[in-house]
Amino acid sequence: MSHHMKIKDLREKSKDDLLKKLTEYKKELSQLRVVQQTGGAEARLGRIRPIRKSIARILTVLNQNERRNLKKFYSDGKMRSKMPKVLRTKLTHRRRLALKDNEKNRKTLHQLRQAHKYPKRVYAVRI
Repeated sequence: MSHHMKIKDLREKSKDDLLKKLTEYKKELSQLRVVQQTGGAEARLGRIRPIRKSIARILTVLNQNERRNLKKFYSDGKMRSKMPKVLRTKLTHRRRLALKDNEKNRKTLHQLRQAHKYPKRVYAVRI
C-alpha cells in the first residue's frame, strides 16, 4: 500500500473518504507502534515516518477545507462582523494599528469652529 499521497489528490477527495483514509492510517500506525515496542522487524519500522506524514497531510487538507467553508459562511453581510479573529486576513502590525478613515477625518471642536468662521474661498474665473 502506497503511503505517500499527493496533496492535489487529497484535495479532490470528499470529507468522508479523507476521514476513512485517516482512520486506516491511524490504525496502521498503532500496529507499527506495537511492533516497535515488541522489537519487531526493522523493515516495518521504516514505514512509521511516511504514515505519520500522510496523517499530517490528510489533517492539513481537512483543516484547510473547514477554514475555507467557515470563511465562506462568515463572508456574507450579516455575519461579516462576527467573523472570528483566527479566520480574518492577516495584517501587518502597522496596518492593524493604522487609523481608520473616519478617525483620520475627525476634527477637533476648535478646527470645526475655525472652518465655519473662515470658509474656503471660491473664485469665479472668466474666460
